[in-house]
Amino acid sequence: MDWAYDDILGLQRPVHDGDVFSRRHPKMTRLNRAKIFAPFAALTGFEEAVRSKQTPYVPRRQLDAEGLLALNRALRRLERATRTGALARQNRVRARVEYFEVCADIHHDAFGRDGLYRAITGVVWRVDTVHQTLAIRDRIIPFRDIDSIAIQCQ
Repeated sequence: MDWAYDDILGLQRPVHDGDVFSRRHPKMTRLNRAKIFAPFAALTGFEEAVRSKQTPYVPRRQLDAEGLLALNRALRRLERATRTGALARQNRVRARVEYFEVCADIHHDAFGRDGLYRAITGVVWRVDTVHQTLAIRDRIIPFRDIDSIAIQCQ
């Protein structure tokens, strides 16, 4: 019985060393060859999008009169201690600020409405009463987003 390709089944792999084929098609490095067989993600960003949907965003809390008064006192105290840059460097007042961060994920139902409460602890560098912001560490937080301030004694 005559099989198809019977004449080439027993042949060795062709060796191209310096011929026309090897000049046109140089041998691949192992790294480039491995890239061909690397896993392919057809839906780039899909895993991240699914994870972001699992974030438990909450609505913004409204402070009561007592909470607003305590927040005002703390802001005034920090403003006096950081009125100028020299004063801020001299006093180096540390505080723990809890603030609300609005959801910035445009694909989430909570976008622009709900968010997360975060806390940051560090040296307060400036309380800007004109722009109503507080600068702590590398972050600038608007007054309207601050939920509580705990000034740490030195």
